[in-house]
Amino acid sequence: MYGIMLVNHAGETVASVGWNHLEGDVSLFGGFVSAIQMFIKRASGGTEMNEMVFGNLKLLIGNSNGYHIVTLHDAEDTSAIDSNRQVVELIKDNESEPMNEGVLGLIQEMVTLKGELSKEAEQSMKNWTQSQLGKAKKSASDWGKSVF
Repeated sequence: MYGIMLVNHAGETVASVGWNHLEGDVSLFGGFVSAIQMFIKRASGGTEMNEMVFGNLKLLIGNSNGYHIVTLHDAEDTSAIDSNRQVVELIKDNESEPMNEGVLGLIQEMVTLKGELSKEAEQSMKNWTQSQLGKAKKSASDWGKSVF
């Protein structure tokens, strides 16, 4: 998996990692994904597109509350669908957390290393990620209180 992009249904790219394989503006691409999903949903009576292949790249699109979750893969990647599902599940499991490039980077690492990690190591990585998010939230809150 090359990258992950989180796009809200208004077409705004919320966060992205690993999209340096594509030239152009990531925020414009997020708008394109949202627009094409809206068009296909209206034209098909409710179905959304979940895969797009161009050249040697494959995009897989999943959904979570309010977001299109787009993963970028090599077109020949046989584990692409599983990777996309894992990313969607991890984002759904952490919906109460603010999503940004740092969180998506950690999710990308977890999914990429999943086959190489033991269950204990995977759980340890999840726990560490949660603790780091907690620390970041507390720091941001403390900073906000001192500034405002």
